[in-house]
Amino acid sequence: MKYCYHCGRSTAGDALFCPTCGYSFDKKVCPRLHVNPRTAEACSRCGSRDLSTPYPRVPFRSQLLEWLTRIAVGTFLVFVSALLIVAVLGDLAGHHIPSREHTVFAVLLAALWWGWGEVPDWFRILVRRELRKRKERDEKQHRDATFDERRR
Repeated sequence: MKYCYHCGRSTAGDALFCPTCGYSFDKKVCPRLHVNPRTAEACSRCGSRDLSTPYPRVPFRSQLLEWLTRIAVGTFLVFVSALLIVAVLGDLAGHHIPSREHTVFAVLLAALWWGWGEVPDWFRILVRRELRKRKERDEKQHRDATFDERRR
């Protein structure tokens, strides 16, 4: 699954282009569908200069923060899940049915696991908003600079 930081849509599979906006996923692609790095000026295989536009570059700090968040929350959930399994096995070993507290805790833990799976979606939305603000700020600075040049 791939996420487009230009339009905010997810695409299933290993697509080269976002079906909504047409931007390519972090690569430049020529009309013959040769994949090139996003810094390429021409296709490395056929020499075409007609390359696709990749979606905006995601800042490294955002990528690092997403990775660290996923690792930290995932490690916590694995640890808490292991504690729950040990507690339930202790109940079963003593020939008792699992207590209500363990059952409620298991349901809450399942909700946390689901939330952990959703972390990339809300995080990507935040990154996309930041990229949009940066683009608007850059466009405003360009307009202001152009206006100042015309006044001179």
